[in-house]
Amino acid sequence: MTTSSKANESKDYYEKGSTQETEVTAVTLKKLAQRRNLTGSSERLVIVLVGLPGRGKSFIARKLQSFLTWRGNECKIFNVGKYRRQVQKEEEAKEESTNNDSTAATASGDAKAIRKSVGACDANFFDSKNPKAKELREKSAAFAMKDMLAWLDYEPPLVEGGRMTEGDRRDSVVTIEQIGSKASFVSSRIAIFDATNSTVERRKWVLEEATSPEKRAGKKTGCVFVESICDDQELLDENFRFKVRNSPDFQGMTEAEAIHDLRTRCQKYEEAYETVDDDTQSYIKIFNLSSKLLVNHIYGRMAKVIVPCLMSWNIGSRPIYLIRAGETMSSSQEHDPRKPRRVSRGDKLGPRGRHFRNALENFMRKEGINFAQKSHDAMKIAFAPQSRNTGTSISGIAADNDKAWLIENDSDKDTMQDLPFNIHIMSSTMPRAVETASWESMPFRIHELPNLNPLDKGDYSGMELEEIQDIDPEWYATLEKDPFLTRFPGGECYADLIQRLETCIIDMEQQVNMACVVSHISVLQVLMAYFRRTPVKECTSIEVPMHTVIKYTPVTGGGWTESMHKVFSDHDLDVTDHNVSLDKTAFIHGPIWGDHNSSPRNSIKMSESFDNAGCTIDENCPFPLTD
Repeated sequence: MTTSSKANESKDYYEKGSTQETEVTAVTLKKLAQRRNLTGSSERLVIVLVGLPGRGKSFIARKLQSFLTWRGNECKIFNVGKYRRQVQKEEEAKEESTNNDSTAATASGDAKAIRKSVGACDANFFDSKNPKAKELREKSAAFAMKDMLAWLDYEPPLVEGGRMTEGDRRDSVVTIEQIGSKASFVSSRIAIFDATNSTVERRKWVLEEATSPEKRAGKKTGCVFVESICDDQELLDENFRFKVRNSPDFQGMTEAEAIHDLRTRCQKYEEAYETVDDDTQSYIKIFNLSSKLLVNHIYGRMAKVIVPCLMSWNIGSRPIYLIRAGETMSSSQEHDPRKPRRVSRGDKLGPRGRHFRNALENFMRKEGINFAQKSHDAMKIAFAPQSRNTGTSISGIAADNDKAWLIENDSDKDTMQDLPFNIHIMSSTMPRAVETASWESMPFRIHELPNLNPLDKGDYSGMELEEIQDIDPEWYATLEKDPFLTRFPGGECYADLIQRLETCIIDMEQQVNMACVVSHISVLQVLMAYFRRTPVKECTSIEVPMHTVIKYTPVTGGGWTESMHKVFSDHDLDVTDHNVSLDKTAFIHGPIWGDHNSSPRNSIKMSESFDNAGCTIDENCPFPLTD
């Protein structure tokens, strides 16, 4: 073989690797045995939280529950602290009854009476050398475990004429299969066991109770430990302040007393704390609320779904804005009622749409300046300059240059140098959406994502609902009966949208600066269900107003508050070439299937929305179904 051919052969190897087919060997089978076992099917999953008090475990639990429920799973948190307070309350009542203690304080303002009424426990209760307290803690955990397993094993009542069997549950978290024009949407049950679970002994007990083949024969259950570790003192101080202000354990104490008690409690736990280090188990370690993750034996749905979420969540205060794309030329022009209307996916903004875009630009600029000012003021008060580069969600967002300290994208620095804020803009690829997000005075980069495109109506793309009803009344009746699972022929259903919007949710959650999403009714309905924590199957009835910014602001507990801001009033419009009614008595379809024009046929009068959403609305808004 010549030198030249040897060189080429070597080059091919390093560029392409070996072309020899892989073989089944004893070594590979042995190494993959545990992975194969952990990637297998399990109809139930238990997520066991681990960590000292004040490390954000309950925050993680609530975020996990919100995301997993939005994906269509049944998910419930079992907080051992709630059981512990109930056990403690009953124990104290029992002691008082036994001792005939009539001297106990009963005045509503007495601190001792307040603490007894909620079963609050001071730091001594968590001393590992306190045998009575240890017995009560174990009793509380056993009660929580019993309820959790009963919930996991609960079989729903009859489903379509027969009881659901183990085989009816699917391996994946959400399975969507084509069955004629209907999609099946089958969920898993996921329990979150929220406690410190701070010793090897306790974690072995949890694993045994939840997964033992002998104790739970025929009820296969997966188990993963999620440990939250925090050594960032600034984060701990912030978490401690939040915990003592909200936890029933610290009622009847001043904040200074509560902080001291919590620190003492942590010291008691630290004396016996054992970190998760059994590499035969599946576990995830989160450092400083997602600044670093360590994973061990995490495969399948855990790797695909939960790990990216844990990496994205942060405790920043950035708002997220959802915006429906502006009106197009076809929706603004007069329509011949004798001909069916056709809605083109390639339509560009009409006069009203451009007016909305301009008003939106002014609104977002004011929001950005306000956010930048608040953040800048908070940074000056809370952190010294040298602590800004710790990398945590709170203190790692600042740059040295005060004028540009919120700008996170280097590619935007040249064009954004005069703006003290940055906006992460996500848009569908539809021209009307991209135009709505294009602002001359703020030329931020627009991330055009096909994931944000409207529901694909397949063979009926561009048609109005009334025309579809005339063409295929049988299919239309199915759509009316179940708008969430009914798939358009050759297209999508709402359940399909969840699959392609997962990455968008993660992208929004991971931002530390403002995020703005410009999309369409169907997509926004599914996204709003996530932020509202409402059942995703009911998202088809969520109203998405035109000319309105829907703002979500994070709250410290892990949820969001919603407010609606109508960017301009109809009376402010100076365009006249339109015929679309925006009267407050407008009629709409119910449920709202998205991306259609309003029609008097089979319509219901618009009702007040957001009764349980805890949101504020700047102005009552009409909801025409023109996208």
